[in-house]
Amino acid sequence: MYHKNRGFARIMLAGGGLLGLLVVVVIISYMGGESAEKAGKARQHTEEQVKQIQEKLDQRGRMYSKITEGSFDVILEDVGPHEEDVIKAVRSLTKLGLAEARDIVESTPSTVLTGMTKIEAQSAQRQLELAGATVKIDKRRD
Repeated sequence: MYHKNRGFARIMLAGGGLLGLLVVVVIISYMGGESAEKAGKARQHTEEQVKQIQEKLDQRGRMYSKITEGSFDVILEDVGPHEEDVIKAVRSLTKLGLAEARDIVESTPSTVLTGMTKIEAQSAQRQLELAGATVKIDKRRD
């Protein structure tokens, strides 16, 4: 019975968060008829897992803040052979009309997007490159 409940604890961790996990540990300790010593060990093990998860979340938060800090511009350097596809990509990224997007594409090199995070700028770069354009990401020096 303990092993079945332990699987349930993993499900609760994924969906219900840390508080749900602690509730499951209490249920496990009472439902399984375990001794107080085993229940204490299970609780201690769970608390260690919670600390490890919190450390991983903190570490990922620090990594994300390093990735997203700064402000970047997406610069269209060359259109390539598929001008219509690049115009469509510019329109989808900027929500501009057809005439404005065509003006940006025809006046290369031109800045398509400004003030983006690094992740957003890389995503826009990929979309424009898939359309056939040559794109550069430039870090802003505000």
